[in-house]
Amino acid sequence: MFIITRKIFILFSLIGLSFGLMACTEEERDRVLRYEKGTYLGKADQQLSQDQLRQLMLRSNGQRT
Repeated sequence: MFIITRKIFILFSLIGLSFGLMACTEEERDRVLRYEKGTYLGKADQQLSQDQLRQLMLRSNGQRT
């Protein structure tokens, strides 16, 4: 009985370990873990093109009341 219980425990331990290792996806590996108050530490934003800016202004103009 003890051997069966030990085998079941080892099986569930291995299943739990495999789920734990799969939980770390690629995008989570390089995320910021230490934060500085008042400072943005993420990736720099991309500059919008003139066409994107124009489309954004047209869309926001339609939302005015």
